Amino acid sequence: MNHRVIVCFLFAVLSVAGPAQTETNKPKLKAEVAALEDAFCAMAKEKGLNAAFSHFAAPDVAFIDTDPRQWRGPAAVQQRMGNDRPGVSLTWSAYFTDVSDDGTLGYNYGRYESRGPGPDGKETVRRGWFLSIWKRQPDGSWKYVMDTGVPDRPPPAPRPPGN
Repeated sequence: MNHRVIVCFLFAVLSVAGPAQTETNKPKLKAEVAALEDAFCAMAKEKGLNAAFSHFAAPDVAFIDTDPRQWRGPAAVQQRMGNDRPGVSLTWSAYFTDVSDDGTLGYNYGRYESRGPGPDGKETVRRGWFLSIWKRQPDGSWKYVMDTGVPDRPPPAPRPPGN
């Protein structure tokens, strides 16, 4: 066969086939990411915060509340979480989950509650909102690449009567 004919034939076949596109099943992926967030919280209750934050972290994880230019990966988890402290708990639950159209990134946001002894020894409760950003890893698993939380704003001071 003529070399030119083979090249033309291959070109024709490849141009008809076009690039391979993978369709994502967004509802399935959203369910995966939501379940991960639940498993993340369950592990924190069962094995401690440091174990959970380390287990679910991506190799390049960063946090906004520690300097992400300096602290990345496992060192960032240790810098942010420190050692588990007796009597301290953190629980959370996602209100919303979404994933990118190509299925490589996902995120959750929701409410968290932190409990632990205050300076006076009495239990202190803090609540707020969290955001976790998840990235699909080369092995197909999901790991969080960024996690952050902000405390609720304090209630406004009462207005004096007549105002």
